[in-house]
Amino acid sequence: MQYLLRKQILTGIFLLCISFASLAQKGDVYQPFHDELPYYLGMSIGLNNSYFNFNRNAEFTNTPTGAVYAINPNNNLALNLGLVGTLRLSKHSLLRLNPTVLIAGSKNVYTFKELGDTAIKTMNISSAILNIPLALKIESDRYNAFRYKDIMRHYVFIGGKIDYDLLGSNKSIITSNGTGSNRTSYPNTLKSIDYGYEMGLGLSFYLQYATISPEVKFSYGLRNLNKGDALLSSIRNITGNFVYFTIHIEN
Repeated sequence: MQYLLRKQILTGIFLLCISFASLAQKGDVYQPFHDELPYYLGMSIGLNNSYFNFNRNAEFTNTPTGAVYAINPNNNLALNLGLVGTLRLSKHSLLRLNPTVLIAGSKNVYTFKELGDTAIKTMNISSAILNIPLALKIESDRYNAFRYKDIMRHYVFIGGKIDYDLLGSNKSIITSNGTGSNRTSYPNTLKSIDYGYEMGLGLSFYLQYATISPEVKFSYGLRNLNKGDALLSSIRNITGNFVYFTIHIEN
């Protein structure tokens, strides 16, 4: 699943490169003084895929009645919308803040089985995550591409993040055997606040009135999100991970 997602993202970036390059007029150099700006602002839009990692206890396959003995994460797509502020530290080094809202809605986050019950159950949780990442961005010099002069540059970045689920206090819903007919309300088993680290890479295209930057970001949670509910007593740690494909539009 993750391999297919990466393949689609890379294909999308390649097509965007061709599209953005075609918007420039051959021989023109747009925004020639952009590197002299002390800071610049923008917005971002994109998609992300989230999934959980489960670290099971040694007694996972011999759990008490009512606890899970089989569990698998589901991949969930969501829309991300954000604002971007970038501060220039040096010619090639920048500090970027990109507060983003992840609009996920109601998602089936994992499936599980309880000891003494053969039904395959699904945990459905409503989610709207506020992601606040701060990253150090290292970019190359501008260079020619697609027969256009100084139209693009590439960059990499690494940093930390804090995630806050705005709907984290909401109750979850358990459904059985993949149907919605048997629905049970259940307290949310996951914590609302997470922190972790992020890294990624992207390309910047300098057009006449804006800079367009498609990028891929990998985000890894470090906090144990397991609240310690009896249902997940056989799970030691739960961590959340994200893969983002985002387009930044900056001045």
